[in-house]
Amino acid sequence: MSEPADEPVRTSTDDDIVLRAQSLRKSFGRGDTAVDALDGISVDFESGRFTAIMGPSGSGKSTFMHVLAGLDRVDSGSIIMRGQDITRLNDRQLTQLRRDRVGFIFQAFNLVPTLSAEQNIELPVSLARKKIDREWKAEVVERLELGDRLQHRPHELSGGQQQRVAVARALLTRPDVIFADEPTGNLDSHAGAEVLSLLGRATTLYGQTIIMVTHDPVAASHAGRVVLLKDGRATGEVRQPTRESVVTALSELSSL
Repeated sequence: MSEPADEPVRTSTDDDIVLRAQSLRKSFGRGDTAVDALDGISVDFESGRFTAIMGPSGSGKSTFMHVLAGLDRVDSGSIIMRGQDITRLNDRQLTQLRRDRVGFIFQAFNLVPTLSAEQNIELPVSLARKKIDREWKAEVVERLELGDRLQHRPHELSGGQQQRVAVARALLTRPDVIFADEPTGNLDSHAGAEVLSLLGRATTLYGQTIIMVTHDPVAASHAGRVVLLKDGRATGEVRQPTRESVVTALSELSSL
């Protein structure tokens, strides 16, 4: 594990960076009760890479993901997505950014119960009133083995199938970045491994950029890189992680 870093964790040329966080600060509360969730954190995320974000409870990992995705605002610092500083966008522009350029996969699946799997997959594109790329949709559905489940509603699907629908929904718009928040938290080990394998293939087959928050070293081992957080700072990373190397890095992090 590398030494604690105030400078950005950079690994490539600027042309390879899809998302850059620079000196992000975010606090909750005021005065003596204020808590610094993000304390000057700077991290670069390469295009076409599967990155996991890990850290102990209270490290700021969920807050970090929320501000990167435009779901919350920072107090200071900048977030550059494909050359655009999203911290300067107003609420309407952020809504459009999340709709057009960002995909989300949540622990709770977040599927609409009254819609079929196919309607759930198409929902973001329909809300944006955009034309669905039928060829791309067919490929995504085939890759995720959902062809015989498209007319089923969420309650008729297993947890793993519901999460595959959520993955398909996130991929359909070809977003700049997909954010996954504990995507296997509600799945058994078999279904969880299946979903993580699908996310890994999305990076290798389609060049998709995925940023996943997780507390699980096994889940993190499916990523190509693990960024470690503590007290709202990036303290290092693990390349080509295994379960064992992640556990070791987290243990070292706790002793800092």
